[in-house]
Amino acid sequence: MNNKIRYTSNEIFEIFNEQHRLCSPLDFMADVSFVLTKKTLIYEWSEALDLLHWKKLAQFFNKEFKIEESLETWDSVLNPDDKRTLGDLCVFIAKVAEKEVVDPIKILGTECFSASTFLTLKRNLKNKGVDVANLRPSTKIEDFLDVDDNFSPLIEEITLTGVQVFDKLEYGKIKSERRYKYWIDKIVPNLIYKRSLTAGEIITFRDLVQKIIENKKLGEKA
Repeated sequence: MNNKIRYTSNEIFEIFNEQHRLCSPLDFMADVSFVLTKKTLIYEWSEALDLLHWKKLAQFFNKEFKIEESLETWDSVLNPDDKRTLGDLCVFIAKVAEKEVVDPIKILGTECFSASTFLTLKRNLKNKGVDVANLRPSTKIEDFLDVDDNFSPLIEEITLTGVQVFDKLEYGKIKSERRYKYWIDKIVPNLIYKRSLTAGEIITFRDLVQKIIENKKLGEKA
C-alpha cells in the first residue's frame, strides 16, 4: 500500500508548468511562448493555454488530484479570474490534495521500485478509464498514445510524479487508417489520416518507468 503526503504549492506549480511545456506545442490554439509564473492571472493562464470554462476546469481538477471540492469552493478560488492568480490556485490545491509515494515491492526477496512504479501507473490509468488489459512494460509509448483518449490520462499521471520525464512530445509520421463504418465503405473505405505522437528517447513503458525513478533520485539528491 503506497503512502500519501501533502503537495507543496511549488510542486503544484511545477505540475502546471510541465503540462504547459509538454502540451502547448501540440495545441495550435495555445501560446507556446507564454511563461507561467505564480503571479499569472487565471484569465491569462486560461487564454494562453486554451483552457476549459472554470466549471469544467474545476471538475477536471477534482478528478486529476482525486479531491471532492464543491463548485462553490472552486468559484472562490478561480474567480474573479482577473484577480486570482496561479499562485493562489497552487496554494489551495496544496492544502486539499495528496500525492502518492510509491513504495517498492519485494520480488524474490529483493525490493523493486520498477515493478511498483509500473503497477501504480497502470492502476491509476485504469482508474481514469484507460483500457490497460494489454499494457506491459514492453508496450510502446507511441502505440499507447495512438489510442484515442489515452493522451490526457498519461500526461496527468506522468506530471503528477513531480519530475520531468519527457524531453518533449512531438508529432511523428502521418498514419492512414481505413474505417469501415458502413457496408458501402467495404467497397470504397474511408481513408483517415492521423499523426502519431513520439516521446523522443523514451520508447516503451519500461523506459518511462526507469526515467521516473532516475529523475526522482536526482531530485532527492539536489
